Amino acid sequence: MRSILVLSAASRAAFEAGLASEADGLALDLAGAADVDVARENAAAWIAEASGLGRPCLALIHRLGSGLADGDLDAVVAARPFGILLPDAHGRRDAQHLGAKLAVREAEAGLPDGSCKILALAADSPAAIFELGTFTRGARRLIGIGRDELSLRRLLGVAAGASGERPEPLRVARALCLFAAAAAGAPAYDAAEPLEGEDFFRACAAASSDGFAGKLVLSAAQAKTVNDVFPQALAEKT
Repeated sequence: MRSILVLSAASRAAFEAGLASEADGLALDLAGAADVDVARENAAAWIAEASGLGRPCLALIHRLGSGLADGDLDAVVAARPFGILLPDAHGRRDAQHLGAKLAVREAEAGLPDGSCKILALAADSPAAIFELGTFTRGARRLIGIGRDELSLRRLLGVAAGASGERPEPLRVARALCLFAAAAAGAPAYDAAEPLEGEDFFRACAAASSDGFAGKLVLSAAQAKTVNDVFPQALAEKT
């Protein structure tokens, strides 16, 4: 996947727009939902629908320490999501912990062991950054490493520069995410960002040049841009 379109699990219109988009994958956001129960019910139905149409669909769950992740997994795993986006992943430990939870639910649903993959958002917090190196020891379900730059920005209390450039701490986190993915033998995904037009095109070109395999996106227009920019880099990596 080059473009992974993150969608609200509370909006049927957003989901239908995602299906109509050129995004390689869809990710239904449970962690950002105001009504978690409704979001879980929607996500289960929509994941099954997307899968029936041949569209890879993931679920963005709550972080493992939130007390809500198990409920998210209970709701969506039986619907056969392509994978789980795990926020604030603390290295291999959290990937393996999630993998164990998935294995139990796959067995209960009669699904093949390992069928649900993991895309770890692994540089969302200062503590998580110090665990990036542990991905070198692998996690069999891991299909990518990315990050939520907005989360890290908030925790660090840093703002964008005058022309929108990343402050040094965020550049370091971005680079470390690339190193961790390369060491783990997994694709690296650049963070979602609310840019448009030429600004977004330049961001994608920079990410592709730096070695990212794709990008999390927030709109159908962004997904199209990512797919226009990343194919050659993706072909070279595979």
